[in-house]
Amino acid sequence: MTVVYVDSVFVLNMLADYLLVYAAAQLAGARLRRLRFLLAALVGGAYAVAVFLPGLGWMSAPPVKLAAGVLMALVAFGGETRFLRLTLLLGLVSCGFAGCVLALGLAAGRGVPMQNGVFYTNVDMKVLLISAAAAYLVLTVVFRASAHRSGAGGFMIPVTVGFASRRTALTALCDTGNTLRDPVTGRSVLVASAEKLQPLWPPELGSLLTPSALRTPTEVMERLASSSRDAARFRLLPYSAVGVESGLLLAVRADWASVNGKRRERLLLALSPTPVGDGCDALWGELEG
Repeated sequence: MTVVYVDSVFVLNMLADYLLVYAAAQLAGARLRRLRFLLAALVGGAYAVAVFLPGLGWMSAPPVKLAAGVLMALVAFGGETRFLRLTLLLGLVSCGFAGCVLALGLAAGRGVPMQNGVFYTNVDMKVLLISAAAAYLVLTVVFRASAHRSGAGGFMIPVTVGFASRRTALTALCDTGNTLRDPVTGRSVLVASAEKLQPLWPPELGSLLTPSALRTPTEVMERLASSSRDAARFRLLPYSAVGVESGLLLAVRADWASVNGKRRERLLLALSPTPVGDGCDALWGELEG
């Protein structure tokens, strides 16, 4: 007779589910919403407990498992523009993680305490963490190699930008073809969709920095110079791209930006009046680790 401790089942599966959701978000370059990831992990832990409750054995059926996985994805990634991709990636990471746990457990000669696809007793924490790291490493290599072969020139990374007391999160494509540089510091410039940056601006700036207005950046610069106290933050940058008729982009110096976890003070943002790409909000010209 197998003895199952509900608290052990809940904590172990919650930890594993958090690692899975976090790894999927990292691989896809999605925003790292840790509170939502924790809520998704709580859902996963609750499901794992429910499987062992009297009269609920039917919850271990494959369709119910699939529904539980989709529910976790909704909690973690609901509202993301690439929700389907993130959901599929979460499934892929889960398979890779389970395979690594099984392989390491068998290699250690301890077996894997799993029933109906759910951990039900204590697993060696070292095996759990090594498995998560191995699955993440393998999938990272696969995704980076795929991006390189497809000619994308890079991969997605999370970016957070701060301006005054406001901040906004973006998903940026690391694109080595983006050679735009800050003429003062020589550092890379983050080219971002003006529409995605709207939450960053106070009302007086938001009315000036609309995508339609930014198609004529010189006119916007003149209005800023005459009406905004933040005019000194702005400048015009020469830029050659389809859809920018004047060959100029309006740029603004943010207070700070976090690019894939690395903080950069006073980063220059170039405001693109058109979307910068499919599935991303910005372009970054350096390959971040």
